Amino acid sequence: MLAAGAIAATLLAAMPAGPASAAAPAGPGGRILYLAVDRSHGTGELRSTLPDGTGDAGYGRELPWYASPDYSPDGTEITYVEGFDVRAFSAVNGSDDRLLGGAPCGPGIPRWSPDGQWVAFESCGDIYAVRADDTAPSMRNVTASDLNDLWPAWSPTGARIASATLPGVHVYRADKPAAPRQVSDLAKARGLDWSPNGRTFAVEAAGDLWLVDAITGWERRLTNTPDVFESTPIWSPDGRWIAYASGPAAPPTPPHPEDPAPPPLESTESLNPQIWVMTAAGTQRHSTGVAGTPTSWRAGQ
Repeated sequence: MLAAGAIAATLLAAMPAGPASAAAPAGPGGRILYLAVDRSHGTGELRSTLPDGTGDAGYGRELPWYASPDYSPDGTEITYVEGFDVRAFSAVNGSDDRLLGGAPCGPGIPRWSPDGQWVAFESCGDIYAVRADDTAPSMRNVTASDLNDLWPAWSPTGARIASATLPGVHVYRADKPAAPRQVSDLAKARGLDWSPNGRTFAVEAAGDLWLVDAITGWERRLTNTPDVFESTPIWSPDGRWIAYASGPAAPPTPPHPEDPAPPPLESTESLNPQIWVMTAAGTQRHSTGVAGTPTSWRAGQ
């Protein structure tokens, strides 16, 4: 059996190094997909930007926040949701819009598998996966559990799908329904992304960001900002950076007066968020100056 000191050293080694033990990475590259969401009516224009806030470009599409578009692994297509449908179109010029499949109820948060063959999405509190090509049209329920699965994220190999759930973070097999493995019981986990090296989840929980070790569940808090709401963490393709939305916390929604035991008021979103970027260690935090919520990050320009 390992001594306590050896166990602690192993857990620390599994997490991204802090600023004292690792040189700062070079500036982030690639391109960030985002929604310029107007919280007054819950929709936003689909756009993309370079991580330094320059090169902003639009696709001429107005989408709801839960459309959460995602770049395909090769960056040539974008998947999104519209009504009860999961769809995809060309990331080059916005053409060739096509239907991937319909959902049992309103879908959200579509995410491409690493091999580009499947798109996972949330629907009815479960995570489904639909074929992204026309070779064998099919759809399957990945989770089929009693948990309220809210946000899918593929492992780098495509063998597993993680989900942010109200009880924490769970990991499922991607090929068939099976009992999940609970990685973390982080309260109010809502959004997450799986790091490119497979070791770490970036997780949004109650308006702050966390790193969670994908094996041990060890947690490290990245932000602690009661008046600022941080959400939708997205890893850079090289795993050195995290993009996220940050803005003043919106006024909480008052409980219904007839509720027998009204819950404490708390914010569940941000007003006028901007895209921020920080290193995987939580350092060099800065705003890109771009208003919106990041949804995907691809390599190249």
